[in-house]
Amino acid sequence: MRNRDQLNENSGDYFDKRHDKSGKEPDIRDLFSFQLQRLAGLSTRIAALSIRPKYGITPREWRVLAVLKYLGEVPLQELAKHSGLLKSQMSRTVSGMIDRGYIARTANPEDGRSILLKLSPEGLALSRSILDDSFERNEEMLATLSHAEQQILLELLRRVTRTSSKYYHELRSAASQSDLRSIDEE
Repeated sequence: MRNRDQLNENSGDYFDKRHDKSGKEPDIRDLFSFQLQRLAGLSTRIAALSIRPKYGITPREWRVLAVLKYLGEVPLQELAKHSGLLKSQMSRTVSGMIDRGYIARTANPEDGRSILLKLSPEGLALSRSILDDSFERNEEMLATLSHAEQQILLELLRRVTRTSSKYYHELRSAASQSDLRSIDEE
């Protein structure tokens, strides 16, 4: 209960800030999306400080290993989509990981122009080790929440992700080709 009381005391009501009558204008810190970006950046820096020294790979490379672990064997474009990276970023990352022996590639029998990617035995072993450490890192990050609160947070994030994905696809379908190209280049 202490955590919830602290939360209420420190944060107030998110929606009240937008319509605050005190004269204080809301700013970017009052946006859910801004707070989420800050947390994502902090999480990436925490991962970098814990993964790179021990395993010699970057958070982006770890994400590629982890996503390939659950996808199995997929084309580069599918891996990029599930990893939240641009195809060009993914191509550079995967090339280095192939060179280091963490990812294997094979011809795509359904499309002669593309290749399929999968974890090598070394990549699979590495992904398992880092995943164990990542669960420990997550426990540290969520330490002030009870188990029930952690489950609620994860479910709420899944719901926001589904809603945001639907919203993104609506915006994307209404966007011009020029706007879509500029987004893909960012």
